[in-house]
Formats: sequence, C-alpha cells, structure tokens
Amino acid sequence: MTVCGITAEYNPFHTGHLHHIAETRRSLGENAVIVCVMSGNFVQRGDFAVLDKYARAEMAVCCGADLVVELPLAAALSSAEGFAKGAVQTLHALGCGTVSFGAETADTDLLLQAAELLNSLPMKGESGSPHLSYAARRQEELSKVNKQAAVLLDNPNNTLAVEYCRFLLPLGMRPLAVLRQGAAHDAKAPNSGFASASLLRTHLRAGDLAFCAPFLPPPCRAVWNEAVSRGEAPVLLPEDTLLALLRTARYQGQLHTGSADGFDERLQKAVYAAHSFSDAVEKARTRRFPAARVRRTLLRAVLGIEADAPVSPTYLRVLALGPRGRSVLKTASLPVIVKPVTEKRLPENLQTALCRDAFADDLFALALPNPEQRIGGGHFRKTPFCLR
Repeated sequence: MTVCGITAEYNPFHTGHLHHIAETRRSLGENAVIVCVMSGNFVQRGDFAVLDKYARAEMAVCCGADLVVELPLAAALSSAEGFAKGAVQTLHALGCGTVSFGAETADTDLLLQAAELLNSLPMKGESGSPHLSYAARRQEELSKVNKQAAVLLDNPNNTLAVEYCRFLLPLGMRPLAVLRQGAAHDAKAPNSGFASASLLRTHLRAGDLAFCAPFLPPPCRAVWNEAVSRGEAPVLLPEDTLLALLRTARYQGQLHTGSADGFDERLQKAVYAAHSFSDAVEKARTRRFPAARVRRTLLRAVLGIEADAPVSPTYLRVLALGPRGRSVLKTASLPVIVKPVTEKRLPENLQTALCRDAFADDLFALALPNPEQRIGGGHFRKTPFCLR
C-alpha cells in the first residue's frame, strides 16, 4: 500500500489544493492513500484560521484526502524549520513513505541538494549580516556555497519544500514536488483559475463569497455556508482579548523567548504601547524581526508555548477521515485520538500538551462571530468528520 503525506493548512481549501491532491494521485496511482497533516485553529503566519480545524479537514476529505490529522500546536506556530520538522515526523508516524508538496520548481534533485547543504551549514550561530532576519541569514550563508540553491529560498513555497526535504532525508522518506499552478503565494489577484489563500481569506472575512466561489470546490462552499449559518465563520482576530492576555503575560514575566538580539525587549515595549494585537505586531516588526515571527511569538506567549517547546508529535489527533484512512491508523506508531473525550485516559506525560490543545480551542472560540458559540469546552464536544 502506497501511503503519501501532504502538509497543509487549507485556510481555506481551494482549487490549488484540489490540483495538488489530484496531481499526487496521478503520480502515485489511484490506490495511493493520501494522508494530510494540517495546522489546527492557529496557523504558521501567526493568525487564527478563518474556519475551525474540523470544518477545514472535512473540506479536504470531501475533496480527495483519505485522512487528516492535526499538526502539533508548537509546530504550527513555528518557523518554516519547526513547521516542517513537526509535519514530516507526524507523517512518518503514520507510515508515509512519500511526502508531496507544492513548489515553484519540480526539480526534486535541486531541492534535495539545497536541503543537504542547509543540513551541513552551522545555522544556529550569529554568522552573517546582523541586520537580517534568521531566514535571510541562512539564505546568505547558503549562497556562499551554491547560489542556485539559495535562490530557491526567495519563495515561501520553495522554502518549505526544502525544509521538508531536510527532515524526510534521515527518515528514508521520498519527496514528490508538484509544480504550483496559477496565483502565487499571497498574490493579490486570481490567475488561471486559481487564487491565493490570503486573497480568499480577505474576501471571506468581508462576506464576499461570490468572489471566492469559483476558487472553492463545491463541497468546500457547502461546508463554509453551513459554518456561516451556525455563526462559526468567518473567524476574525479577537484583538482586545489577545492584547489583554499579552499584557498579563508581560506583567507575569512570561513574554520572553530568551533571544539575545533585542527581540524580547522590543516585544515587551510594543505590547505596553499598543492599542490592539495587530498594533503590537506593527510596533514590533522590523526587517530583522518580520511580522510573521512577531505574530507567532505573541500567540505562543498567549497560549503558554515555551520557546523551546518540542515540535515533534507525541500523539495523533484525527480531524477527518475516509474509508481508506482508517487502515493507516491501525499501524500508527503513536497514540491516536479520535474522540477528544478519551484524552484523559492517555499517559500522564501527555496531559500538559493535551490541556494546552483544549485551551487553544477555547481561545479560538472567542473569535467566532456568534457570541453563543463562544462558550468553553468545545474541544471535548467536537468529533472528526467521517466520509462513508
């Protein structure tokens, strides 16, 4: 049985994602089992997802995925390196022999070459230009040994592709690069029947489903409309709540990462002077400290995720599955959570992370449009979508 993994956020699931799954099946055969590891209610850009994780996973299974499990929270709110490491290790625990990803190039050999070079470079030091971000310094160091490989990192899709390759190599997994079609990452306009997820989120949050409809597969539109009817979408940032929690973290001395580059001091000043979460991000961001890093760090502080929290999975939370996905779960190498109500039966060493997951879902609930949907405990009332 061929089991292939895909890492995604599906925020929301759109025609580009549908193309990726279709191309993966075309490459591996119709009998391949497609396993997706997906960010939960918080995403890598340091934001709340536009729609609840179970609904987004349902979209994916209705559009060709066989199984969707949740990416560990610490990995979801990490840099590309931590995001990829947590994702690849999760897919490995599910028996995936191949990892499929979208990229700006289908040259797998070049991606692997860049990955091997990055693995060989000493990236944790302070080498390189001090005014650049960590990611930019890595690219600068890579360009000294291979300019062609370094150019790959100009694009976020390629950056993640290279990171996936870095972590799948030691595990004996194979990469499958699928050439991206249509609109580029964060593109401000549609292209060739595709639109970027960021553009779709903007229109969905503005209530403009008519604009988004051509770029959302029919099952996704149905899931979205159902969520809107229940008052569960679109999800917006709870700006005041987040700022209050950040002020609390600052007062309690928990707004720190241990960074020696002045980042912590800048965050603390920004939170003190800001009038909202987004304003704190704007006040803290610089060329060296990009907005995505600032947002992730602030959300990690709100959620109590330590700077050195491991991104590797210790359990597998099922969000949606189809008939073929059930067979994969039978051979998983980590504890599998299908119904959250069973979590308390799991070993004591998992309980801290499980409690944090529940808190994260309760915080996410405060961003739902319908006030009656904002009550706590939703984490234990949700169950995976099952496609029969």
